[in-house]
Amino acid sequence: MHTPMPEGLRLSQEIPDQVKLALADAVIVFGRIEQELIEIAWIMSNADLKQRLRIARAPTKENFVDIIEAVEQAEPGLKLDALKETVRQLADDRNLMVHGAWTMTNEKPWVVWHKFAEDTDSVIGEYFEPWRFERFMTKSLHLLGMLRQFHNILEAQTGVKTTSIPRSDAINSRPRGET
Repeated sequence: MHTPMPEGLRLSQEIPDQVKLALADAVIVFGRIEQELIEIAWIMSNADLKQRLRIARAPTKENFVDIIEAVEQAEPGLKLDALKETVRQLADDRNLMVHGAWTMTNEKPWVVWHKFAEDTDSVIGEYFEPWRFERFMTKSLHLLGMLRQFHNILEAQTGVKTTSIPRSDAINSRPRGET
């Protein structure tokens, strides 16, 4: 997916508002996913304050994989590999969005993150068009709904409340700019 920037492209540093809003929406929903993952991990590990801080500071992918593997161990034969892969993909896309340098190439969003540098002569990046933002949001909102349900179940079963931030079972409002 990472490709050298084709020669002769028209580059612009002016990012359209719809791209900025899509980035903001993605960051907001992913932050909500991270919050749910952290608090689920707190409950599942019966974490004290020191453990809560360690969990909150761990990368999202690690927290999520740990949670999935704990669920798999609790249910013999349960395999959630597709779920793990989805979260890895979302986390990678979120990191690209947040840490990448955005420009427009021939009217399409192009993001460069030097983590993917392959040589000293090429600019390696990716197009990140509207369909890709929509795919990210669809998967993220679905995952967020699942996590909220699971979190509610864990809190009910354990009697442990992990947040004062209100959450709802229904995702009744997408971040701004979404329909």
